Amino acid sequence: MKGGGKMEFQVAGETLDGTERARIAAELGLPLADGGPHAEGTLVRLIAEGAAVELIAALRSGCAAIVEQGPPGTLPAAKLNTALQQGHLLVSLTTRLAWTLDTAAQFCEGLLVRGLLPATVRHDAELSLHEAIINAVLHGNLAMGGSLVDDPSQFDAFCQRLTATLADPDKATRRIDLSAWMANGRLNIRVADQGGGYDPDSIRPPVNVEAKSGRGLEIMRVMSSGLTVTDGGRTATLAFAV
Repeated sequence: MKGGGKMEFQVAGETLDGTERARIAAELGLPLADGGPHAEGTLVRLIAEGAAVELIAALRSGCAAIVEQGPPGTLPAAKLNTALQQGHLLVSLTTRLAWTLDTAAQFCEGLLVRGLLPATVRHDAELSLHEAIINAVLHGNLAMGGSLVDDPSQFDAFCQRLTATLADPDKATRRIDLSAWMANGRLNIRVADQGGGYDPDSIRPPVNVEAKSGRGLEIMRVMSSGLTVTDGGRTATLAFAV
C-alpha cells in the first residue's frame, strides 16, 4: 500500500516454474511478486494442480487468496479481483482437487487459524460446507445427476461412473470457488460452481425418512443461520452467527 492508497496484490507460487507463474499472473491480471519480503496479506498464492499439501499450508497462512493451477482461460480473474477489493478470502480449486481432498475440513481449519471461524461454530460450518461442496461437484461441475445412492448394490457402479467422469479433463478442471468474509456479526461462506445450475425450489426432501442421501439443502438450511442460492443454483452462500 502506498501513501494510504489501495492495497497492491502480487502473485506468488514458488513451486511452479517461472513460465507458468508468469502465464497465470498475466491471466489473473496481477504482477508477480519479486524475491523480496512481502506481507502475506498482499499475496495471492498459486499452488500446483492437485497439490493438496500446498493448499493446506496456504490455507493456514495469511495470504489474501489461493488459486490452483489450471488450463489457460479457466482461471477466475474477475472473481478474484472482486474478492481482493472487498477483502474476501477466495480459494479457487479444480473440481478434481475439491473432490479428492477433504476440502470442507481443510477450509474450516484455515478459517479457524485465521480467526474467522470460532471453534464453537466449526461443526455446523464444516458439515454445511461439506454438503455444499458435494452439490457443487457432483450435481454442478460433473453433472452426475441423482444422489449418492443408499443401495449398496448401486454404490460401486456410481463410484465407477464418478471415476470415469473425473477422468474427463474438461469437467475435472472446472472451478469450485470458495470464499469467506465477515459482515454484520456473521461469517459468510460461499461455494460457486460452473455447472448447469438448478431450481432450488424444486428440491424436496426424500420421501424415505431413513434415506442417507438427498438431504444436502435440508442439512445446510438447518445447520446454518441462513442459506441463499443464487446464479441459477450455481452459488450457495451460507451464513453463521459468530
